[in-house]
Amino acid sequence: MKKTLIFLSKGFDDLEAATFFEVLGWTTVRDNTEPIELKTCAFHDEVTGRFGIKIKVDFNISKEEIDFSEFDAFILPGGFHSHGFDEAYSEVLHKIALEFHKQNKPIATLCVGVLPVSDAGLLKDKKATTYNLSRYHDNPGRLKKGGAIYTGNKVEFDDNIISCAGPASSLDVAFKLVELLTGKENLKEVKKLIIA
Repeated sequence: MKKTLIFLSKGFDDLEAATFFEVLGWTTVRDNTEPIELKTCAFHDEVTGRFGIKIKVDFNISKEEIDFSEFDAFILPGGFHSHGFDEAYSEVLHKIALEFHKQNKPIATLCVGVLPVSDAGLLKDKKATTYNLSRYHDNPGRLKKGGAIYTGNKVEFDDNIISCAGPASSLDVAFKLVELLTGKENLKEVKKLIIA
């Protein structure tokens, strides 16, 4: 069974995180789909999303070590800077992203979740996109500063890194990750179950 790890910052975007619980959860419902396990991590025992979802995480990375080699992909939803997302810019997150990238494992980012990956130096000369409607932050500018080629597209995939422009594209990112981990036929079966 493939295993994925999702990092949840304080103030994470509820829809972006919930989409992965939903889509990866559906991979485990029927015998004819290849299951993908989802584990959570954060700097806290419990985190609250911007709009109120509370999640008790599997791993508190400020207290315990995680063997990242056990996981096949890393997921980094965006969040709200006003509610604590800034903690995602830590060196710890940079190291996690670098570790997954070094092992050639997919990194799925959503909205501003791509910015810590860019800050880690993983998007130099790579196509990427991010949320562009922030009132207080120049997210596309930050991507470009990190050397990325900002496209403004809804979803981008380059060098095993998925990025998207906002919460509405969460489903596309989750589906892309399922395809990368388990193939097009498995994705087709999962989509059939979800979209009906």
